[in-house]
Amino acid sequence: MSVSQSNTHHKAEVHCVLSASETFIETISIKPISAQPWLNELVIKTQLLTAKDPEEKRVKSRSCMERDRLIELRDAISLFLDETHAVHEPHDLQFNPASDRNAMG
Repeated sequence: MSVSQSNTHHKAEVHCVLSASETFIETISIKPISAQPWLNELVIKTQLLTAKDPEEKRVKSRSCMERDRLIELRDAISLFLDETHAVHEPHDLQFNPASDRNAMG
C-alpha cells in the first residue's frame, strides 16, 4: 500500500493504493469538498493497465461523508485489523477459500 498526500491552499488530499497487480490498480482518495466544507469526498478508482488507454482511471465508487464518519471508518478498520491480527499467522497466509469450497463438495 502506498500513501501520498498533497496540500494545496491548505486543502489536504490523500491517495492510497488499495490493490495493484501487473494488469490492474485500485486507488482511494480522500479530500475535502470546497463548496461543502463539512463534507469530505471518498473516491475509489480503478485502472486497467491492459486497456486500450492504460492511463484511464474509472470511478468505481464515490461517497461524501462528514469528518465524524471518516473517524468511525478509521476506527472500524483499526478494530478489524486488531481482531484479525492473531488469526493471520504465517501459516494462514497460504489459505485459499476457493480450494476449501471445492474440497467440501
